[in-house]
Amino acid sequence: MGVIREVLRVPDVRRIELGWGLLVVGKLAGNVALVVYAYEEGGATLVAAYVVAREVAAIGVGMFVATVGDRVRRDRLLRWFTGVTTALLALAALVVVLSGPPAAVVAVAAVSSAFAGVYRPLQAAILPWLVRTPAELTATNVTAAVMESAGALVGPVLAGTLVAIADAQTAIGVAAGFLCLAMLALRGLRVPGRPTAAGAGHAHVVREIAEGMSAFVRLAPPGGVAILVLAQTLVRGAITVLIAVLAVDVLALGDAAIGWLTAALGIGGLIGGAAAASVVRATRLGRTFVAGLLLWGVPLAGLALFPTPAVAYIALVLVGVGNAFEDVGAFTLIARLASPRVLGRVLAATELLALLGIGLGSLITPLLIATIGVPGTLALLGGGLAALALAHLRRFTRLDRAMPEPGPELELVRGLPMFRHLSLAVTELVASEFRPRRFDSGTVVLREGDWGDDFHIILSGAAAVSVRGTPRPPLARGDCFGEIALLRDVPRTATITATDPLHTLALGRTEFLTAISGNALSIAAADAVITERLAADPLDGTDRPDSG
Repeated sequence: MGVIREVLRVPDVRRIELGWGLLVVGKLAGNVALVVYAYEEGGATLVAAYVVAREVAAIGVGMFVATVGDRVRRDRLLRWFTGVTTALLALAALVVVLSGPPAAVVAVAAVSSAFAGVYRPLQAAILPWLVRTPAELTATNVTAAVMESAGALVGPVLAGTLVAIADAQTAIGVAAGFLCLAMLALRGLRVPGRPTAAGAGHAHVVREIAEGMSAFVRLAPPGGVAILVLAQTLVRGAITVLIAVLAVDVLALGDAAIGWLTAALGIGGLIGGAAAASVVRATRLGRTFVAGLLLWGVPLAGLALFPTPAVAYIALVLVGVGNAFEDVGAFTLIARLASPRVLGRVLAATELLALLGIGLGSLITPLLIATIGVPGTLALLGGGLAALALAHLRRFTRLDRAMPEPGPELELVRGLPMFRHLSLAVTELVASEFRPRRFDSGTVVLREGDWGDDFHIILSGAAAVSVRGTPRPPLARGDCFGEIALLRDVPRTATITATDPLHTLALGRTEFLTAISGNALSIAAADAVITERLAADPLDGTDRPDSG
């Protein structure tokens, strides 16, 4: 909880998490209202059509995000998509008020929901650039899960209440109001600059999606994460249809109960989010993911055996708990396993696969209900998901044990003032660019007056420093040299000589300048180091000293 409080002190983290919570309220209130409207107008078939249309539209939006997610500023994408989501849901409410055709209402609302669906993957791609450690990244995803669960409670309760005392169109309009508040919450969001490949060419949709999907499938090979994400989202799509059928036909609770049953998921999510804050660690992400899936499957199988209102509410609360664990485990695991350079495409591929699963689940559910009934459908989907999760438990346990912890090299990088303020994603990118260098005792590593292209951090050994022939304090493990030549674009003005076998990490000019220049605090820290070093050797009008 201390880490959560710490990351929420970052203004941009607060903005994106608040926007997420408000968007979930608006999106789920709108979804419940649309399910009620669709069930009244066309039964389970129109509900399934709404969900399928929503997922088909979301696939198109996801394909666009897959091509631009690593090139266009993600804060802008987030604001744009939230604005479009708001406008379209307001339009759907207007069509209902004007007694327009149900097909038009469902179509417009489906596209609105499709745009809302890109918030979470964009959020997951942005957060690594706003935090500094794996623990902070996990904390932001726990916070996101809590906000989602709170929204999943407030949204459906709000929609159910409005349906009970007014009508579905009123609920849709209020939902659009919450989406507007989410858009306003994002006004000041600005994602720090991130290293990008210079001169990136025109985006090729198929290639970009293939790259993202290929990287995604390689996580927990052979395709463990992808298989389980598809299975879980298939059940999620089925739940949307099943809740409407359970509330109205099986349990005979009425239309408003669609909101109450959906709110049970939110209650469980709040409980699960609080529990995840205490138990989820960077070395338990895989098992957390699997545990969340079990909590999705087992309660649904139990509901198949005992289809009563009390069991239904309890089962959906447990599913909500599982959803919180599954979300924290999956999104953090993906962010930790995928390279930051392709993370946007991997998360877009994740979203596309999830959309496929939700659409498929909602499409087959009316057929399953007609063939094997509601209890049979619950038993098949819930039991199947639980069995699949158990089959993957050993693999994800091994993955947890192999999860890389920050090594000594990364800790050395983070220990330097100029790198301390960089985000986790940037730090890991920088660390991946370092090249190990070894120098025998007596080797001149840098020579005063030469032009240089490398920055060095000492891993082991020691080095002597001289400026204009005058000895300066020696360097040892954790010290760095070479930054002034790169930052000031001047020749080396210090000579660095290995006095013991010297092992360094070397970073090229372009990579060093890209990382440092993108963060104002890092620039200030680097300037402070330069000022301190230059103070010992003031300019004499001919030489322009470098730290090495």
